[in-house]
Amino acid sequence: MKIAAIIFDKDGTLIEFDKFWVNVAKNAIESILKKLQVVDNFGNEILQAIGVKDGVTDVNSILAKGTYLQIAQEIHRILVNNGYNYNLEVIAKEVINGFNDNYSAGEVIPTTPKLKDLLMQLKSQNIRLAIVTTDNEYVTDMCLKKLGIKELFDRVYTDDGKTPTKPNPYCVYDFCKAFNLEKESVIMVGDTLTDVEFAKNAGIKVIGLAKKAQNKLILENVADVVIEDLSLISQIIG
Repeated sequence: MKIAAIIFDKDGTLIEFDKFWVNVAKNAIESILKKLQVVDNFGNEILQAIGVKDGVTDVNSILAKGTYLQIAQEIHRILVNNGYNYNLEVIAKEVINGFNDNYSAGEVIPTTPKLKDLLMQLKSQNIRLAIVTTDNEYVTDMCLKKLGIKELFDRVYTDDGKTPTKPNPYCVYDFCKAFNLEKESVIMVGDTLTDVEFAKNAGIKVIGLAKKAQNKLILENVADVVIEDLSLISQIIG
């Protein structure tokens, strides 16, 4: 069946993950610890706990595929283990504030130089486009505007506190219902195992995006197809 719609993950799929999130995370963690009045420096320990080492993020880490609550849980664990008595809800609130206040530290760089041209080409073929991300609405909107691609998407699903997040398949069902799409004509493109699980749960095909050899090894055993550059998607859907 001809592909009628494509669902994209955002971070690591449409924008370069490390260029944006590593600096954001570093600055956010510093702000969070300052707000909590933590005098000890747990910055590097927290970064490693959420998956960042030597400026590179593990594709299976919390920062790559988790939620703000999971980041808060790691910070809470580290602080409690070091004698700090903080309520998880307090930390979770500061995590949201910390990240929201430091998004300007990240660089919004597309994963492929002609990302907008690629998306416009897909739209010219009457292919519906959507984004499903575990990021919040504010940051997602900011990134899409910086890339000049916001208006090219028919639906953008974010972690708004109400919409079930990946790997729950809700967004696929909602997207298909909104545009009367058959699941067999919809494909997912993402760079993490959560993206693959999300697609499998929804019963749709999935293209894995992996620039790094180690990520390719992880995804090629579970995705239907793995590509090294997003621009190759046109060849895949033919």
